[in-house]
Amino acid sequence: MDERARSEAWLSYQSMKRNYTLEGNDLHWLACALYVACRKAVPTVSRGTAEGNYVSLTRILRCSEQSLIEFFNKMKKWEDMANLPSQFRERTERLERNFTVSAVIFKKYEPIFQDIFRYPQEDQPRQQRGRKQRRQPCTVTEVFQFCWVLFVHAKGLPEDFHSKDYKVSSDPPCIIEKLCSLHYGLVLEAKGIKEHFWKPYIRKLFDKKLLKGKDENLTGFLDPGNFGDSFKAINKAYEEYVLSVGNLDERIFLGEDADEEIGTLTRCLNTTSGMETAERVQVKHNLQQHFDRSKSLRITTPLTGRKYIKESNPYVTPVSIATYSLSRLHTMLAGLKNAPSENLEQILRACSRDPSQSIANRVKEMYEVYCQSMQSEGEFSNFSKDVASKHFRRAEVLYYKVLESVIEQERRRLGDTDLSAILEQDVFHRSLLACCLEIITFTYKPPGNFPFITEIFDIPVYHFYKPL
Repeated sequence: MDERARSEAWLSYQSMKRNYTLEGNDLHWLACALYVACRKAVPTVSRGTAEGNYVSLTRILRCSEQSLIEFFNKMKKWEDMANLPSQFRERTERLERNFTVSAVIFKKYEPIFQDIFRYPQEDQPRQQRGRKQRRQPCTVTEVFQFCWVLFVHAKGLPEDFHSKDYKVSSDPPCIIEKLCSLHYGLVLEAKGIKEHFWKPYIRKLFDKKLLKGKDENLTGFLDPGNFGDSFKAINKAYEEYVLSVGNLDERIFLGEDADEEIGTLTRCLNTTSGMETAERVQVKHNLQQHFDRSKSLRITTPLTGRKYIKESNPYVTPVSIATYSLSRLHTMLAGLKNAPSENLEQILRACSRDPSQSIANRVKEMYEVYCQSMQSEGEFSNFSKDVASKHFRRAEVLYYKVLESVIEQERRRLGDTDLSAILEQDVFHRSLLACCLEIITFTYKPPGNFPFITEIFDIPVYHFYKPL
């Protein structure tokens, strides 16, 4: 780094250490001082003024052996102690929001990737080859990394690649609709992004020779003869962008030490079983605490332009949250009744053993248990039977809606297989209805009263969790 940044960071750190008690690792605080010094605008010969001196934040964190979440927490305190200007604070907050977005997207990216490609850990180790041998096909792991770098590079430049005038071409069949159905995506938005953002972006990468392949139809960059050069070029372009604007290098999510460097669980692809260790549960808890404390979910997602609920009002109150939840619930259940729809009735009758009557009997039994329990329970002694009844009836509406959706998904997955055995599972129906009732209770009377619902219906929490 340049001498100015080195000297300024050291002097700032010494001054802060004299005036404040810096708890914890000294290197972590020195990293904050160094980051501030490196992010100050410096003149450059060819590009006017850059947002820093091209020193990587990721390298600063690695050298100081500090996780990203630790850094954000320390920086907030450093900004207060150093009385840094609002523009700098806003830049740091923007960096943190971008990290939050990427953490959420990366978590979604992994299962979507596995729906299309083989599991990366199934990759065979590459064999050594001579210089004159033909290039080998790219591995699944390389495709996984390449797609992520391609995305984060595009995410950093939306204003450069968006095109409203891009015309839809007659392409081969697309898998977007199938993926949206599997991962709760919005088909129209996904297709709109593909046509008006993604294709123009890929087209410009071809024009700039960052991708090699068949530019007439924007394909071929995964071919053995093109992939190596394309991967190297897009990595270089992304690295130049990160260093020029002082952003976080989001390839950090791909590293073997991502858990330690970020301070949270990211390597879902390395999880070989459904069981989680206490350590993994703890780092998940740490991440959620970080999100809750920093309110860093108040961002616009780069994929949809929609906002998380916390962004709707920077001064969110319990009343506004409850109002929003009620509005969403009413919209979701509008026009539905607390009984099976015509489509669901037909599905149930088509089973070799029609479960309609057992479902109705079970719902009636749980209704009576719920109303009686709500009146006899201590803190609900004055709870009106009428209110309890209304809550349960709304839960019924949600139950039948979700049940129909679950059955439709199972039919798509299993084909014409008879679903009688599944629909006769008592614990499944009880757990699903209990979940719906918990949602209704929470919506009308936050924060709800969990685990009261599981206790009155004698449902193990393990089974209750599964429908969620």
